[in-house]
Amino acid sequence: MGFLKRLFGGDSKPVSRDESDANALILYVKGKKCGAIARVRVDLRNDLSLDDDGENYVVRKQVVDNVCYGMAELELHFDVNHKEVSRAVTNGEIVARADWEQQESLRIAPRSRNQ
Repeated sequence: MGFLKRLFGGDSKPVSRDESDANALILYVKGKKCGAIARVRVDLRNDLSLDDDGENYVVRKQVVDNVCYGMAELELHFDVNHKEVSRAVTNGEIVARADWEQQESLRIAPRSRNQ
């Protein structure tokens, strides 16, 4: 029962999943279509695949924003120790977390049904 409370909330504090996760790489991708920024989480334990050379790792992610549904492609390369060695974005660019936070602060909160 304690597991379900931690997972779905309850008496205890909700589980927070933020940039403090050592097994994740968080990137912010700004698409070219409308300039919307998407938050991308790369799980360093599960998302990496062996590259063609069989020694290094690669991650390819299709990134779709939730404003105009523009699509960008993110490609990251890692060495054998799972350290990032290169990154590339097609149809977009990587931006700072502050840019994403600014975008999120400008969003209009949904109206309640009672209004």
